Amino acid sequence: MLFTRRMLLVGSDLRFAQLVQTHIHKSFLLTTPAVRFEDLANLVRRDTDGVLLFLASDAQDAERIDASVRELRLQQLPPRLAVLSAEQFSASRRLDALAPFLDGSFVWPGHLREFNSWIRRAVVPGAPFPDTLTENLAQRIRGRLLPLTPSLAPLADQLEIAATHDVTVLIEGETGTGKSYLAKLIHDFSRRAAHRFLVVAGGAHSGHLLASEFFGHSKGAFSGADAGKVGKFEAAGAGTLLIDEIDALTLDQQANLLRVIENGEFEPVGSNETQRSDARIIVATNWNLSEAVALGTFRNDLYYRLNVLPFRIPPLRDRLQDVSPLVRGMVARYNTRFAKRIGGIHPETMRALEVFPWPGNIRQLENVVQQAVLTCTGDELRLQHLPPIVHTLRAELTVSLSVTTPGPAGSLAHNRETTERVAILRALEKVTFSRTRAAELLGVSRVTLYKKMKKYGLLGKPSGSVAPPYEQQFSRVGGS
Repeated sequence: MLFTRRMLLVGSDLRFAQLVQTHIHKSFLLTTPAVRFEDLANLVRRDTDGVLLFLASDAQDAERIDASVRELRLQQLPPRLAVLSAEQFSASRRLDALAPFLDGSFVWPGHLREFNSWIRRAVVPGAPFPDTLTENLAQRIRGRLLPLTPSLAPLADQLEIAATHDVTVLIEGETGTGKSYLAKLIHDFSRRAAHRFLVVAGGAHSGHLLASEFFGHSKGAFSGADAGKVGKFEAAGAGTLLIDEIDALTLDQQANLLRVIENGEFEPVGSNETQRSDARIIVATNWNLSEAVALGTFRNDLYYRLNVLPFRIPPLRDRLQDVSPLVRGMVARYNTRFAKRIGGIHPETMRALEVFPWPGNIRQLENVVQQAVLTCTGDELRLQHLPPIVHTLRAELTVSLSVTTPGPAGSLAHNRETTERVAILRALEKVTFSRTRAAELLGVSRVTLYKKMKKYGLLGKPSGSVAPPYEQQFSRVGGS
């Protein structure tokens, strides 16, 4: 019986881990690597149902086990979970509340017979936990994306290219879609990972203030410059600099940026001393830069230099498969941060979050989830914990989707019809119920949209439309 990496020991007490490893190997010829709590994020994926055995020897272990178990169960990840407590710690009973989430709980060495019996049942052949030391870069990137944003996992091969080559990367997408996250991911898997990752927003400053933010300034360079300042290009060193909202730069500022990209040279404001930047540059924008070039608001030579390796992140409304894992990950994170004891999410709550159009994308979703976790006082996140704006659209959809669908619930026809209705209503909400604009957004003719709306009972504009205020709120908010 030798199932490599089908069981992992998780803990901080190395001596305890070695005792357990030796016992399992002698009894079952089973290799059980020991990992740290912080390693779990890279090891636990949706493609393995192996076993995680948490080792508890003190109160600090108990706190980390409690947080880890609840997070894994909230995310509905497949591994079986068990706890092995050292005898001197087991009397504290600090982990008793985790019983509903565990496949087993044992005391070392008092429960040795029961522990051995459980191992025989629990450890069966299957997909092993990954070994990050032997995985290639694309596999490691895919492993990072799959738990929270599975829709972006197909980008893993392109992201590997971006991480291994110092070319300029352009990331386009609506505000809040995760452009900063993708840029940080590229940095984390590049040779520059040990150096700084800095962000500067092109829309947050203007004139000499933006130039100072980029390149720094000397003392007395302008009114209020009472001391010299190091700019982001210098401060980033050999790391990565993300320039967000690059579309907000003026043509003159774009020219200065083009020079840095081409030869790495710049001068701080008020100085004639030329400096060099070794930073890797990633740029992000909420707008389509090719359209900005056509309008004459963005330099075509700069655009061509930026568009070497482009990425386009779809809005969250087009990434329905990401909503549930994102929500579960956020609930798990805030559950720990706010010392809550949430163990699950009610299906109605998740359905309400999945049908909301999220004009503010992931940032808006995170704000809603944070508020819901703070409001929740029980062990389950329920519909009443969500803000009213989500309830309103949930009610609208319940009425709009109540038209009888062909075939039984769960059938292919039913699912297809339901998905199409939701897509149409989302498009209508996004464009303030303009059929012409909704048809353009959906890529169909206005006549086709009218027929679909008639078929699904959507011709009457729902009262209390909720999307426009959010569209206005998030349309030009800075950030990624």
